[in-house]
Amino acid sequence: MAREFDLINDFFAPLGAPSGSELHNGREGQIGIGDDGAVISVPPGQQAVVVTDTLVAGVHFPLQTSPFDIGWKSLAVNLSDLAAMGARPAFYSLALTLPTYDAEWLSEFAKGLKAASESGCGEMVPLIGGDTTKGPLCITVSAQGWVPNGQAIMRHSAREGDRIFVTGTLGDAALGLKLAMPEFWGDFTPLSFSDEDRAKLLEALNRPKPQLAYSDFLREYASSAIDISDGLLADLGHILERSSMRFGYDLKGCIDLAALPKSQAMQMYLQQTHDWRAILSGGDDYQICFTVSVDKLESMREAARKYDLEVYEVGSIELRMEGDGQLELMKHGQIDFAVMQSLAMKGFQHF
Repeated sequence: MAREFDLINDFFAPLGAPSGSELHNGREGQIGIGDDGAVISVPPGQQAVVVTDTLVAGVHFPLQTSPFDIGWKSLAVNLSDLAAMGARPAFYSLALTLPTYDAEWLSEFAKGLKAASESGCGEMVPLIGGDTTKGPLCITVSAQGWVPNGQAIMRHSAREGDRIFVTGTLGDAALGLKLAMPEFWGDFTPLSFSDEDRAKLLEALNRPKPQLAYSDFLREYASSAIDISDGLLADLGHILERSSMRFGYDLKGCIDLAALPKSQAMQMYLQQTHDWRAILSGGDDYQICFTVSVDKLESMREAARKYDLEVYEVGSIELRMEGDGQLELMKHGQIDFAVMQSLAMKGFQHF
């Protein structure tokens, strides 16, 4: 038991809110690390948004991944969920299962958490508690954020005619995984990337950047949104399913393959292989897919330019007629059946 408290004090207590911050500013009920649970006051006029992600060694990151990168990614994927809902991060908790006590590993892991907590919102997102136990390496983070009452962006509000956007290039993390674990895809074809491109692809895999700069922007302009964790097709599919259920008619997404934002490495990969799996269903992008109604398009683009935010229009939401698929992949205005047939799975499968 003493070793557990030493672990918390040595590596994780420093990640809590510093003295004098909002969490420890003397207001009654603001309690962080050190008690059985954290007690937090919700700011007036705000709602709490709570997200949770679990990362398992060998499933969500290669076994050889550095502890710094594991710490970074464990928090970043949760912050990405908050961004997609239009929330600003407030704090997070951590449940860490470790096979052994390793002070060097824990030190680097904690540094990764701290770096991710400072990466996107102007100030550190504090750790407020959690749990540690012994077992196979597994990390669960729950992050909480604030959103103005009634303004959280949901998946279920896309309508016919909405345009589909993404916030940045897709597929780079999937190519990074292909470099790190070619056996994951069952494809051992060597990839010929420059050293610079290889470094960028592995960084996309190991240190995704949550798009927190878009939170306020999305609340203003998006009709629906989702972070792209399982792949564009799978996650857009969630928007289509939830919106269809809500409005009582079937929707489909029409994606323009040429419009998908692609890094230099991805463009080269597609030219060499004609393999669209990474960019469409590879996952781990942690960009945001969102929809915008036609009447907001002009003002949305103007705001994106004003705030220097990248937005890429990649398709549209249409009514799904009998015989249509949920997703149509288009090239030169025609359905590209060859690409559609090559995608056995729409995205990462959790089971």
